[in-house]
Amino acid sequence: MEEKNSVDILIDKAKTDFLAREKIFHEYRPEIKSIASSICKRNLSWDNDDELSISLIAFNEAIDTYDKSKGMKFISYARMLIHNRLVDYFRSELRFQHSSLNVVGEEHQVNEYEKRQAFDEHRKKQENESLSETMEIFDSSLLDYGISLDDLVKISPKHRDTRHMLMKVAQSIVNERILLSKLKQSKRLPIKELKIYTGLSRRTLERGRKYIIALALILSDDNYSEIKNFINFPNAEGGEKL
Repeated sequence: MEEKNSVDILIDKAKTDFLAREKIFHEYRPEIKSIASSICKRNLSWDNDDELSISLIAFNEAIDTYDKSKGMKFISYARMLIHNRLVDYFRSELRFQHSSLNVVGEEHQVNEYEKRQAFDEHRKKQENESLSETMEIFDSSLLDYGISLDDLVKISPKHRDTRHMLMKVAQSIVNERILLSKLKQSKRLPIKELKIYTGLSRRTLERGRKYIIALALILSDDNYSEIKNFINFPNAEGGEKL
């Protein structure tokens, strides 16, 4: 029961926290491959098989739509979605094969919905692969600051106001070249300068240190633009950018 509760808690957090979501993807990657291979009845390769990319898309959908109150375990729910998406993919592929034979007849024509679905799946596949590569680079960069993705998942602020406050601190670092330069050269948060610049206490800045550094790195590097899309940054009016 304790293990199940811990999974449910992480799933709930992953619905709004990209770091928690990335951790789940990392932990369940072997399970996703096992499920997909079992459905396809052959061993699949991450480098060569579209079925695994489709399974990742389905797993991502499972995170967004999972409802523990329904009584189904998360992995069972994810397996069901993976199965359904792969079946849809097989049917779509079969119709495309029929269409390529130029056989006349409505039963062999690929409708516009299926074309769009195939295009969307291909686009999502490319986005997932690109995001995965970006996260690996980001993870490597964090290690220079003594931070890991697991650290960020654990210390990510639960309260919206706290997140916004730390996001604004990170944005302040990016806006001030001297602060950003000092951060990147020393690999340490410039607490003394930030106290003056933001008016926040040392204790507050120390507690949010890892989160602030991670956000400053993301905001200051265009290579992390994909990660920015998973984070709600405060806009000029102080609200959220969805």
